[in-house]
Amino acid sequence: MIAITPLAHEKLTAFLAENQTTPQVRVFLPSGGCGGDSQLALTVDGPGAEDFSVENAGLTLSIDKKLQAITGSVTIDFQDNGFDSGFVVEPEKVLPIQDSDCGPCCDCH
Repeated sequence: MIAITPLAHEKLTAFLAENQTTPQVRVFLPSGGCGGDSQLALTVDGPGAEDFSVENAGLTLSIDKKLQAITGSVTIDFQDNGFDSGFVVEPEKVLPIQDSDCGPCCDCH
């Protein structure tokens, strides 16, 4: 299951319209990152054959079925904390830590 809060739906719909792009959004797990953090993210992309997808008031939300088996249900929210505002994608289950792509940017070796 993919859920989206009313505020996130409003902000995401506005973002997609402003950028004149398709109302299709994918939840995905970016690879690597500093410290190996496992955080879900969003990208503009339509569903494929290996995806679970849901329609929500004009938006198509999708996630790879293998990833959803790991995450469980996913909730898309929008948090407005002043300078630190944006979309937050919360999995039902704790995600495993990925291998790190640390470089000289941090001290995580």
